[in-house]
Amino acid sequence: MLNKITGPVVPLPTPFKENQDVDYDALSSYVSFLCDKGIKTVMTTVGTSRFHLLSMDEVKSVNEVVVKAAEKDTVTIVANPSHGSLKDSLSLARHAEKIGADIFLAHFPDRYYGENEVYNFFEAIAKNVDIDILIHETPIKNGLGGGYQHYSIELLTRLFKIRNIIGLKEEALDLNHSENILKTFSDKAVIIGAGGGMSRYVRDYWLGARTYLSGIANFYPELELEFYNAMEDENYKKAYNIVHNTEKPFFEITVPMGWHRCLKESLSICGLLPPYERSPMSRISNKNIEILKDVMQKNGWIK
Repeated sequence: MLNKITGPVVPLPTPFKENQDVDYDALSSYVSFLCDKGIKTVMTTVGTSRFHLLSMDEVKSVNEVVVKAAEKDTVTIVANPSHGSLKDSLSLARHAEKIGADIFLAHFPDRYYGENEVYNFFEAIAKNVDIDILIHETPIKNGLGGGYQHYSIELLTRLFKIRNIIGLKEEALDLNHSENILKTFSDKAVIIGAGGGMSRYVRDYWLGARTYLSGIANFYPELELEFYNAMEDENYKKAYNIVHNTEKPFFEITVPMGWHRCLKESLSICGLLPPYERSPMSRISNKNIEILKDVMQKNGWIK
């Protein structure tokens, strides 16, 4: 997988119908669209996929639709939500293996009370399944006095010795810690960079990164693949121009509106997914929708 997972990884928003039911047909069509456009890795996630708003059964159903819709040469990564017990996570890991997913993305749901508890959680999942596992590495709320606790380099070293834990989705929210993880493990483990798209990859590339979580590729894969191919061809000027002239200005407008909401709305504007959300998630305002349409039109993403 270290050599197979390269380039942009597309996180999949869960589409909803107007009555807030999950729109499984729209999700299936969307995955097919991404595969047809040349995307090689798709992933359900804790955040982008709205798993915090879904029941465990819905999470399983979303994961299954993604795997069934993806082409055989597409790597499928499916996640568990940020809530639930070890029993729930084991159930979802076994389900991921049963439906033929390539990788299970495991999120530690508890507070931090010590590294052994975190290690034991992932070890318990790994020893009960044969599917490859990624750790969703995000700061854990500290139960020993407040604040948040990072996954230490020592803890990750222990975890990567477990036979089927192959890497992580990196979301440390700390630049120095992120760089330390890449410097230490980029040649030993799959490390999918956190949100930030092409801008993030430009930074992490020099630290050994091979893959990253995309943004624009969700609705305009051609641009993101053009960027990645330019980086691979060492045409850095072309890659930097795409970042600075297109992606950064787009993020400067959309992130303050709420990136996850803007991403869903962008997909709707492109005719790829319905715009509806499930409460308490809400859509952006009509005024902001018009701003979004205008930016996308100026970039040539819509007519």
